[in-house]
Parts: sequence; structure tokens; C-alpha cells
Amino acid sequence: MKKKNPKRIAALLCVFLLTSMYIVTFIAACLDTTNSGQFFAACLTATIILPVLLWIIFWFYDLWKKRQEEAISSMPDTDASSGTKHTD
Repeated sequence: MKKKNPKRIAALLCVFLLTSMYIVTFIAACLDTTNSGQFFAACLTATIILPVLLWIIFWFYDLWKKRQEEAISSMPDTDASSGTKHTD
């Protein structure tokens, strides 16, 4: 079985949240509740905000990861793979 990476899990979580919000909005519209308009507005907002927020989180994570790798590789007299100092 393949190992699932955190990005895939976060994307699936986002899809689950959006799908569940669509279902709740549809049920509220069918039952003609007083809050169905608010559910619809929240659904539209989340459709735009959640994927953009997820993309921003992934972008910052990639930046942070690259900076960590650069910081490790630029350390003098250290082994980049283990982080230990060389003794000669």
C-alpha cells in the first residue's frame, strides 16, 4: 500500500469539507429553512476560500522546507545528511 503524503490527505479533507457543506446547503434549501440563504452564502465563500487557503499553506510549507534544507546545507563543517560535525 502506498504511503499517503500530507498534501494528499489535506486535499482530501478539503474535498470532504466542501462536499459535506454542499449537502447541508442542499438539504437546508429543500427543507426551506430560514437559514438556507446563509448556508448558501457560506458555501460559496468556502468554495473560494478553502482551496486558496490550502494552496497558501502548501506554498508556505514548501518555502519553509527549502529554507531548512538551505540552512542545513550551508552550515560549515557539518554533514548535510546527518547534521553532525566532521572531526579531522
